[in-house]
Amino acid sequence: MAAIGLKMLYTGLKAADGSAVLDVDQGLSATGVYALDTDKSKGNLGTKSANITGLSGTPTKITGNNEVVDVSNPPSAPSVAVDSNLINYLVKEKILGRVSNGKGGYIDADTPVECGLIVESQSPITYKPIYFCFGRGVFNETAQNVQTNTDTAETREDDNLTFTALNYAPFSGKPYAVFHSDDPKFDKKAMFDEVFPGQTYVTADNTGATGTTTPTGSGDTTSTHA
Repeated sequence: MAAIGLKMLYTGLKAADGSAVLDVDQGLSATGVYALDTDKSKGNLGTKSANITGLSGTPTKITGNNEVVDVSNPPSAPSVAVDSNLINYLVKEKILGRVSNGKGGYIDADTPVECGLIVESQSPITYKPIYFCFGRGVFNETAQNVQTNTDTAETREDDNLTFTALNYAPFSGKPYAVFHSDDPKFDKKAMFDEVFPGQTYVTADNTGATGTTTPTGSGDTTSTHA
């Protein structure tokens, strides 16, 4: 699909019933949705890429009587490789399912937590948003490559996470949906409600979002997102 740029990533923790967690301490924000923006006061430095793979399975040819008689189309298995300059550390630890030990440390839990994810890009012609939406999935971080600075350069490492999408009932049991704001029937609030049930991040007039509070410990800043 043709798209230009990476405008924003949105994520949020899911409760056991599939609804968004609307709590700063138990979830990521009071609205149920957290934007991985470029606000340094919130501990974020934006995202370089969100590489989406596995949007469709690989068809398998079915042969019979020395000819191809059918095609088997296996289900998709999407994943998103996220390369962020910096994600607020509390947000990162929460979406990875790590639990605080009460001493500033974070430990892997026995079971992963589920999150929703929206990747926002734009149309190359109209520059209106295109949204790749995943209603249910898990984040993981497989490696951390810590390198020394040199006498001429500062060595930085990004936050590299992988989101593995799971089948999602509101998407007819499929793991993802693509929304085009160019479509005359597009409703931004309805889309956010579908991915993050119960969310209050996007207002009813579809013009933006309500104020969201930064997770405790990452700067007591309240901001309004466009």
